[in-house]
Amino acid sequence: MNLAGTFSVYIGILLIICEFSFTLMLTSGFNKIGSIIENIQCNFVECCTNEYIFSDIDKLDEIFNKELYGQEMAQHVIINALRAHLTSNNPSKALVMSFHGPPGTGKTYISQMIAKFLYKKGDQSKFYHFFNGRNDFPLQDKVNEYKDELYKIIINSLQKCERSMFVFDEVDKMPEGLLNVLVPFLDYNTWIKSWRLASSINARKAIYIFLSNTGSSRITQRLLTLWEEGRQRHTTKLQDFENLISVGAFNERGGFYHSDTIDSNVIDHYIPFLPLEEVHVKKCLNKIFIDRGIYPTNEMIEEALSYVIFGPPPHNIYATTGCKRLEQKVGTIIYANKKHKLEL
Repeated sequence: MNLAGTFSVYIGILLIICEFSFTLMLTSGFNKIGSIIENIQCNFVECCTNEYIFSDIDKLDEIFNKELYGQEMAQHVIINALRAHLTSNNPSKALVMSFHGPPGTGKTYISQMIAKFLYKKGDQSKFYHFFNGRNDFPLQDKVNEYKDELYKIIINSLQKCERSMFVFDEVDKMPEGLLNVLVPFLDYNTWIKSWRLASSINARKAIYIFLSNTGSSRITQRLLTLWEEGRQRHTTKLQDFENLISVGAFNERGGFYHSDTIDSNVIDHYIPFLPLEEVHVKKCLNKIFIDRGIYPTNEMIEEALSYVIFGPPPHNIYATTGCKRLEQKVGTIIYANKKHKLEL
């Protein structure tokens, strides 16, 4: 090769190096600009950052100690599960918990409090999604349509934030087969990959909570049997209930009926919410009165308690609807007392 040819080769290589360097500089510049714009944007709108997403589990546990009555076992399991999941930068799978028990025992309350202590905006966060079986998925013959909608919502949320939270209330009122669409998100998958998606999605950092009355009668009967055997409520363990809940949920009509979510073993914890006793209902009533600015007398508590039905016979130990509907009864009692004082 002559001198001119060698020089041309060198010039060509130099141009390639310059072009590559310029591209890197340009890319780096765009990345920095994008980062600056994102930081400015996050001053005004919610972002998937530590400023908007945090996990003060100790504070949450403290609140539960004060405001959650009769659910020490559930509290212990939930707090430990959250602590393990949220403190890991690389969890093996999404956290999946299924809350089962009679109405008025704290299932919805706990799910709302988790959102409050996970997101700066609480249950108003755009990364928190709440679905009600009765309202959002009312028709069995539209189950395939619901599946498509649900899949899109979850994909869209996970693309925006890996720390998304999904709560499904009244699972027992959902169409059979609906929850099967969730299995790929709940399983031990590192990434969700699909030809439909431009990029893979990390699904392992999300939280899924199912709320259901399914298994309530089994839980109540099991607790009653343990009581008859001389076991104290506070000595019961998760192992006393977990298997009967999963088996019962799988075989009872509703969202979990023969569901792949159970059959595939992707639910991490089946958590029983035990029926409340009179001592717990009194604590609920006392708090409701105080929240309304009234320090109740024993007579006011007893009057409110008279509206509560206890069962099952013959022992009648457990409130059939827990602390549900007590707000309305307390409001009525307060109004009646005020009216009586005005008439004196």
